[in-house]
This record gives sequence, C-alpha cells and structure tokens, in this order.
Amino acid sequence: MAQSSPANEVIVVDDGADDATAALVSGFGHPVHYFRQPGSRLHSGPAAVRNTGLGIAAGVYIGFLDDDDLWPVDKLESQLKYLRENAACEVVLGYTQRMLQRTTADEHAYFENYREPLHLFHLGCALFRRSVFEKVGIFNAKMRFAEDDDWFMRAREMDIDMQFQPGVSFYYRFHQTNMTRDIEAKRAHLLHLVKYRLDRKRQ
Repeated sequence: MAQSSPANEVIVVDDGADDATAALVSGFGHPVHYFRQPGSRLHSGPAAVRNTGLGIAAGVYIGFLDDDDLWPVDKLESQLKYLRENAACEVVLGYTQRMLQRTTADEHAYFENYREPLHLFHLGCALFRRSVFEKVGIFNAKMRFAEDDDWFMRAREMDIDMQFQPGVSFYYRFHQTNMTRDIEAKRAHLLHLVKYRLDRKRQ
C-alpha cells in the first residue's frame, strides 16, 4: 500500500490464520481483496496459496510478498519500468536484503539489516510477466518448502529470460516463527526438488 507506484490489486490469501487477519484486511478496502482457502484446502502450504492468488489475479504483472516480509517503496515502480523497457525479459529480480529480528532491553522487537544484500532467485525480490506462468507452469503444490527454487529451476531449464537490476527490491525478515527454520523438513523437500529435476531430465 506504501508503494510509490501502487498495485492495481492486492490479493491476500489466508491459509487458515487463527488471528485477526480477515478483520485487518477488510479495513483496507480497494484495491485489497481477501480470499480464505476453502476448508478442504486449508493449511495446504505456500505453493497452493500462491497458485490460488495466481488464479484470482487479473494483472499483467505479478509480484509475491509473504506476510512477514517487506518491499522497498520503489520496488514496483522500478521493476515495472524495467519490464516495460525490456520486452524480452520475463522476470526481473533485484537484490535481497536479509534482516534479523532483535529485541531491545524493554522487549521491543525490531529488525536490522544482516550483512550485505544478496543476488538470490527469490520470489519476493522479483516481478513477473503473467504470461511466464503459462510457459513454466504454476508452483508444485506437493512441496511445502523450496517451491520457489523448483519454479526457478524449471524456468532456467526453459531458458526463460530473467534479469537482475542493481539495488535492493526485497527485505527478507528472519524471526523465530519462520517456516524455513524447520531444517529437517526443508532438507527433505530439497531432495524432492532434485528428484523432480531428474525426472524431467529422464523425460
């Protein structure tokens, strides 16, 4: 909502939150649209949630932002300009600034930058042409971790034109309740990612 070039639509997909998400989001009004996953699909994970958002979205350009991360205020403006000026590019990415949660002496939580920005293939730092999902496909809903790595791997196998811009386009915030802190589960899904790649090569 704070973007210098505001989004035409903001889709919030709720995967079964037990907090005040629905009430909070309803207070924003247009262009925010709230959608709760049907009961049979609750807690289905990030890939399924992203696929739901893609199915609802009407825009020509697509960006993804998890509820605990942030975009710098010029992210959309900068990346929209790049895609409009570079017709062959289908995905533009910026740099990722990692941030760690800290706590003050009076127990006030805040985030501070952690090391230098990184050159990562991460959904949050990218902006996509909607048409690229028609080529690469949607996210693998069988994966609860590394579904973004799997998508980028498929895109690279297809020689999708993906370009990096200088500058930070994503603040990746690390805290005690990040899903990705479950190391064993993440390792298991990374093995699945490798298996899916090998299966594609065999085909």
